[in-house]
Amino acid sequence: MKADISSIRIAPYARISDTDEERAPGLDRQLRIVLPLISNHGVATHEYIDNDKSAYKPEVIRDEGFEPWLQDFVDNQNDGIAGWDLDRIFRQPSDLERVIKAYCHAYIKEGRIKPVLLLPSMSIDLTDEDGQMVARMLVNIANHSSAKTVKRVTNFYRDEALKGNVFSSYPAFYRNPDGSINEDKAVITHKAISDVFAGIRPTAIAEEWRQKGITTARGGRVTGETVRRILIAPGIAGLAVYKRELVLDKDGHPVMRADGGLIDVATWRALCETLKSRRRGARPTRGLLSRTLRCGKCGSYMVHQRRSDTFFMYNCRSKDSGGCAVVAISGPRLDAQITELVLAYLDQPIEAPKEQAVPGAARLKEIERLVTELMGAYRAGEMSGSIVFPSIKELEDEQKKLRSEVAQQVRKTKQVTSVAEEWPELPLDRKQAILEELFEAIVVAPAKNVRAKGVQTTYDENRVTVVWRSPK
Repeated sequence: MKADISSIRIAPYARISDTDEERAPGLDRQLRIVLPLISNHGVATHEYIDNDKSAYKPEVIRDEGFEPWLQDFVDNQNDGIAGWDLDRIFRQPSDLERVIKAYCHAYIKEGRIKPVLLLPSMSIDLTDEDGQMVARMLVNIANHSSAKTVKRVTNFYRDEALKGNVFSSYPAFYRNPDGSINEDKAVITHKAISDVFAGIRPTAIAEEWRQKGITTARGGRVTGETVRRILIAPGIAGLAVYKRELVLDKDGHPVMRADGGLIDVATWRALCETLKSRRRGARPTRGLLSRTLRCGKCGSYMVHQRRSDTFFMYNCRSKDSGGCAVVAISGPRLDAQITELVLAYLDQPIEAPKEQAVPGAARLKEIERLVTELMGAYRAGEMSGSIVFPSIKELEDEQKKLRSEVAQQVRKTKQVTSVAEEWPELPLDRKQAILEELFEAIVVAPAKNVRAKGVQTTYDENRVTVVWRSPK
């Protein structure tokens, strides 16, 4: 018995790949053909759309159109699908097999209306073995065609990357869609780099960005991990990357992007080292002086210890933690004393440090040249592996040590810039970074006027000795 046309519910489906438009015009063009087609065979359900979604890439989940449609079919919310072409619906054989299984189960096991797969050129019965064979052949052809296209495009973009021409559908935060530097976001990124060198955590930078309404390149919410990924990406140093790997020339040297970067390679390596060590570090401290305050009796760092909602102490660490647990001082009074000192210093005009050559940078370039020459001699058969590879190992060990030294030197040349008027509004991380820049240490001597229980009765600012950093 033929089913009543008005009872067949057919889902219109449209898909397009690689677009940055909110709704690509190609989707509407597909639906202008699909919807009249459905009216001749049944009634249309609501539209299922996959915008900017590949059906070929296995890692891509079409969670806006295809997957919801299939789940709705299983739940008996529709009786099939209609598309502009078979390759709009299927490019992976695995997706076709899932639909064949769902169609056969619905028709044979549940006794539902024969499911529909409707195209302008044909309709295919996926519950019939012949229809399944036709669909499998067409999908495999489409899959093979996609694979060849991917191979051709991959070769093209890899060759372009070797020339320094890097293309991306989703450019970095500080770049325009064409890859050029976005000057406004470059300023934001440069400030983030300086902040990291100054000791400010990516999470604190991200919080500042969110307060200012700054989003990711795709308009998403900024997190500490977002900031870290932006800063460690090689492209920030103008290094060419293809498929998340550095592009190397025939001699093994990194290829530079034709459109440049924001910082030099040495600074980028130092930045990566800083972020790597910061990730392994301890959790952020709560007290303003916790990074610089030391016990005058045992030399241990002092810790912030809250006593009430309005009062806290700086105490020497416990004996189990390496301290003496003897020295303590009022936190609010000490914070006020040091803040007054800092504000007086920041009110003075400070001459910007002169850029200097980073020691070790020249030797790093020399090591890269020597490694390239050794590998060239090995490939040419002029030197044996027993000589070449031990030599390269020694050079790489020296290279690793030098990179660490260069990173430390670059960090030392980066300073926090601020003025006294900004101090009250600065976040804790930034204040602590300024203190670390100004002071080697702030030392608290043991109290002299104490009661029998060892509690100091009055605050004595003379207990505090400030050790200023030597001028760079």
